[in-house]
Amino acid sequence: MRDNSKLRDAVAYLASKTAVKPVAAIVLGSGLGDFADQVVDPLVIDSRSIPFYPTSSVQGHEGKLVFGRIRGDGRESVPLLVFKGRVHFYESGDLRSPVFPIEVAKALGVRYLLVTNAAGGINRRFVAGDLMLITDFINLSFLNPHRSSADSFPGPFNAEGVSYLDEKFAGSIHAGAQKLGFKLQQGTYCWLKGPSYETKAEIEMLRRLGVDAVGMSTVPEIVTATELGIRTAAISLISNLAAGLNPEPLSHDEVAGTARRVKQTFINLLNEVIFSIRN
Repeated sequence: MRDNSKLRDAVAYLASKTAVKPVAAIVLGSGLGDFADQVVDPLVIDSRSIPFYPTSSVQGHEGKLVFGRIRGDGRESVPLLVFKGRVHFYESGDLRSPVFPIEVAKALGVRYLLVTNAAGGINRRFVAGDLMLITDFINLSFLNPHRSSADSFPGPFNAEGVSYLDEKFAGSIHAGAQKLGFKLQQGTYCWLKGPSYETKAEIEMLRRLGVDAVGMSTVPEIVTATELGIRTAAISLISNLAAGLNPEPLSHDEVAGTARRVKQTFINLLNEVIFSIRN
């Protein structure tokens, strides 16, 4: 059984700090935290001050919760909760850590979730800097992210036939990219536990399985949000080409550099998507 007292304490602390009732939440992945600077009149809370809230030890994940709205061109968004950085499973070995923020968001009233990440590109038509709408995922972590259990299980693939990604919400992402005039890639994301990058042989295996991008996050958040009734969509920044597709060795610096290069396109897309959300 889950210990809901920890969730209650975390939510009570946040409720004591702000009267904002967020309708939508955004999880910002590696190198993508600058979007949080778009929030006007923000209330910024350090995750380390929140009771029982997991904290990240990974470079590029600040561990801030930002409450507020975005405004621009005469438009104003619904109330937002922006997670500036995330916690990965590999940091603690406990699946409750990466999904705890999603449970907090639901308890605060969030109805829409946009999850973002930086991922390695496997599809040979992709280039570093592409944005990819996640249309499906493969779980090769050999972990069960469902809320009914936090235990490992031997079957790697989701066999329930559940649609975890909201098609209407995804349509707003397509519409935003079309309005901004750039090509939005789409494809299947694969979740691996990490924290090491994949070998060339592993990448070739994933390519043959139909994987377009690979990373170490996102799937637990998608599964938890959907099971909590939150309408969910997800975007990957193709921050680098995976092992065997790029002559240069993989590094966090490459991820951060790509994120800086496409920062404004990413921000513009998220703005369009968030402005499309209605109460």
